[in-house]
Amino acid sequence: MSAADLAGAKPLSGERAGALLRNIITRSGVIVTLLMLWEVAARLGWINTFLFPAPSNIAATIWTQSGPDGSPPYAMPMHVLRSMIRLLAGIALAVVIGTVLGVLIGMTRWARMLFQPLISIFMPVPTLAWTPVLLLLTGIDDRTTIIVVFIAAVFEVIYTIVAGIEMMNVKLFWVARSMGASRLQIFFRVIIPAIFPYLITGMRLGTGYAWRALIAAEMLAASSFGLGFMIYDASEYMSTNVIYAGIILIAVLGYLLENVLIGRLEAATTEKWGIQSER
Repeated sequence: MSAADLAGAKPLSGERAGALLRNIITRSGVIVTLLMLWEVAARLGWINTFLFPAPSNIAATIWTQSGPDGSPPYAMPMHVLRSMIRLLAGIALAVVIGTVLGVLIGMTRWARMLFQPLISIFMPVPTLAWTPVLLLLTGIDDRTTIIVVFIAAVFEVIYTIVAGIEMMNVKLFWVARSMGASRLQIFFRVIIPAIFPYLITGMRLGTGYAWRALIAAEMLAASSFGLGFMIYDASEYMSTNVIYAGIILIAVLGYLLENVLIGRLEAATTEKWGIQSER
């Protein structure tokens, strides 16, 4: 799959570009209207500006904390960077381990009998409930938050991989075996291409759960930096501007990760491989 395929992108015609622009304006119109009303209410003194600071003040806080005047320097980007590193590390572990377990459960009876009951028992447990145990095991550092991200994402990856294997066309195995393919060749040339669209879907679902779990875990387990740590630290000093700035960054980054980055990749891979895997 080429980079052009992943971008999925056909050149936008004038009509398509106009439709896309209208769609963006329509979706953002409600948010912009609410922000304008909030700004007006704050400036006219209709609301408590300590609890609900004006959006312009929140934007100024993000700008100030993102520059050299932040304390420590460039504090806001460092919080974002540390959160993203923890998230990507946990997601990478979830993808690798979840894919292996998903393939084993989907392809072998012994793995299904061994792992499926355990997954059914532990999946309903809220991810944040594991944080106190992890704090005792690993201490207050990045390992705890990364493991929390892993737990939040891995179940979604496993279930989508198993679903992908169950949807596979059995004829693909027959053809590969009749041509003398080894088990390793079947895994890399038949199974992986067939389940890849499902893996991307699992990544998208898992990233949403993991992002929310990470922010909560950072409030409890991060020793320094991270958006969750920033919000909790700001609450200690009653800095509502910073709290709202963190909430806005969490919302924007979560949307970009789940719906734009992975969403585009999911759409591209489904169009490219999803149809082929069902043939």
